[in-house]
Amino acid sequence: MNMQAIAVYLKKLSEQNPSASYYNVDVLKYQVSSNGIQSTPLNLATYWKCNACTTDVRVDYKYNPESMNVPSMLSDVQVVVPVDGGVTNMQSLPPAKWNADQMKAYWKISSISEKSENGGSGSLRAKFELSEGPSKPATLAVQFISEGSTLSGVDVEVVGTGYRLSLLKKRFATGRYMADC
Repeated sequence: MNMQAIAVYLKKLSEQNPSASYYNVDVLKYQVSSNGIQSTPLNLATYWKCNACTTDVRVDYKYNPESMNVPSMLSDVQVVVPVDGGVTNMQSLPPAKWNADQMKAYWKISSISEKSENGGSGSLRAKFELSEGPSKPATLAVQFISEGSTLSGVDVEVVGTGYRLSLLKKRFATGRYMADC
């Protein structure tokens, strides 16, 4: 790393906000591609049953601590399921929100970990009543973040004198995280 460039950057930050007691610097950002289901922190399986008047959707999920260098909680989990066919009513467990403009159902789960109910496994279920069915099974999207771990095991160490890390944050977040039926 170019420590002189970091020092210049930190000086600029301190001039912009002189009252701050510390400044965060992103040292490393990278993308990780899935290497199969064993490398994903949240394994998903989707099931669709599409009829002329109704569509039943089930999303099974399972927390996968083996995918992380240090198992950490997944938080702010959002599951988004698009459903066509003129949805007129939705019943779901756990409760989800239906966005008629986007034709999508949204589930929010505050966190999933090994300490969650059933070890982080569960199901999201919904029944949609349709006016223009049948629906076509669609790709669903999932978003979440995790603090305190990485998927790759990458770490950062400052070697040499004169510099120190006062705080090292590790975090990963979903990019394109989808599941097909």
